[in-house]
Amino acid sequence: MRITNGIIMNNSLYNINNNKVVYDKLSTQMMTKKKIQRPSEDPIVAVRALRLRSTYSEICQYLEKNVPDARSWMKATNDALESINNVLEDITYYCNQGVNDYNTVDEREALKTTLIQLKKQIFADGDADLNSRTIFTGYKTDSTLTFQNDENDTQYNIKQTIKADDVDNMNRISGISTNTIYTADQRDVTNISFNVVKLAYDSLDSIGNITVTNPDGTTSSITPVTRSKEAYNMAGNSVYTAVTSDVVFIPETGELLLSDDVYKSLINGGELSIEYEKTGFNKGDLRPEHYFDCTNVTKGVDYVSANQEINYTINFNQTIKVNTQARDILTHDLARDLDEIIYSLQAAIDADTKIQKLKSQLTTAGDDVTKDQINSMIKAVELEKGYAEENMGLAFSKGITNYQNHQQDLNNEMADLGARIVRLNLNEERLGTHKLNITEQMVNNETIDVSVVAVELKDASEIYDASLMAASKLLQNSLLNFL
Repeated sequence: MRITNGIIMNNSLYNINNNKVVYDKLSTQMMTKKKIQRPSEDPIVAVRALRLRSTYSEICQYLEKNVPDARSWMKATNDALESINNVLEDITYYCNQGVNDYNTVDEREALKTTLIQLKKQIFADGDADLNSRTIFTGYKTDSTLTFQNDENDTQYNIKQTIKADDVDNMNRISGISTNTIYTADQRDVTNISFNVVKLAYDSLDSIGNITVTNPDGTTSSITPVTRSKEAYNMAGNSVYTAVTSDVVFIPETGELLLSDDVYKSLINGGELSIEYEKTGFNKGDLRPEHYFDCTNVTKGVDYVSANQEINYTINFNQTIKVNTQARDILTHDLARDLDEIIYSLQAAIDADTKIQKLKSQLTTAGDDVTKDQINSMIKAVELEKGYAEENMGLAFSKGITNYQNHQQDLNNEMADLGARIVRLNLNEERLGTHKLNITEQMVNNETIDVSVVAVELKDASEIYDASLMAASKLLQNSLLNFL
């Protein structure tokens, strides 16, 4: 093969250029501390770098945003639950005290005032929010749990399901009226016992037919009989008479008095489906849309009750529930059970007030007939007072059990919340370790070993210089040198 000067020159220039490319690559790596500048230089390194950076970005999203936001939400929830738990502890304490103490009218008035304030506080904590998002209202974080103002014209149609646990046995006293003086008979004073369901709200407009689902799965319909408390209560609690068949509805109190047949169906596994309407809500009342299938008739908006868990992704393929729903802890029973205690206190106060009123009238009575009538009334009211105090003691005893159960439900929810917080912390620690590993892999994949590249750069420099020197010697002579 004939080697010409052109071939030698071309080969020399080619080799010099290759050496220059290597030298440039190594010098660029040395200056940038990166293995490659373009994906085409090493596709494997480029692909691996994209994957590692994507993973790193996701880890940063979890660590810097999702996890802190989840922790803030759960901490705010825990703080609110602790406050509610303190209120329930106070109520339980007063119930314990009430069984034996609070014998004077003033003491009972003070206790009633205290319980009313505690009732307001329970649901006030339910309106807790985090960054303008209410934390107990499920997906409806822009809506408060309670009405913030009186809404006298707001109307809702509400559907509620009743089961055996919702039924209570209560007592009401049918006493005498002290508006006029007459000869009273102690037999007119009765302590009425009955089975009752307290609906979520009182002061109701109307109620529709009640669907009864029997234990065997069959259904039937009941048209409840409406007894207006205002019409019946001309004297005492005559509205609370025995229910011989089906259901009696008292709109003022939102109570359903159950016959024995309906009650037996419930305790054997049946249930009642009830639809009713209410117009007008007070500040602090729970909003129905957070608890029931209902319709805001005023606005024409339908709501469906459903599980509304808010889940955050806190790690790869891992989510955690951050919210606690009011319907699981802040139920209407918290207020309704307290209403019964307050009612029993008021009944005892009223009986005492009647006695004091009659004794005052006795001192000013002008004749023996009137005095005899007043004395007969005092004896009847004293019997009424005895019943009232007995009912009050039962209400306090039942209140202890009820609020201990409410506290247990709340403590179970707080325990579940605590377990979720522990899980969140474990994932945060794992993410931190994962982040360090990914960072190390990114460094190893993309960054040069400076000491190695420095040696290679020095070698490349010497090779380049040598190639230039060799080329200069090879091409010193030309054809003119021989002519």
